[in-house]
Amino acid sequence: MTTTAKAKARSHPRGGSRWTRSDEALFRAYVDQISFERRGEIEALTRKLSRQEVAIDAVRAKSTNLGLREGADAQPAC
Repeated sequence: MTTTAKAKARSHPRGGSRWTRSDEALFRAYVDQISFERRGEIEALTRKLSRQEVAIDAVRAKSTNLGLREGADAQPAC
């Protein structure tokens, strides 16, 4: 969507970038439009990711606590 025929037609020495300010503005407009149209899906995925991070942290904390206890139990008493 963002690469137009006009952008493709431009040529720069040494294969430089053909990206202009108007290309950037058009790209930003497309990103904003898509983000707005898909905001419900983005918010749902953000909530899901947050829940998954909490679950991962809980599993890590539990495995760390279990690992410390097992290590303490495995050492002989002096």
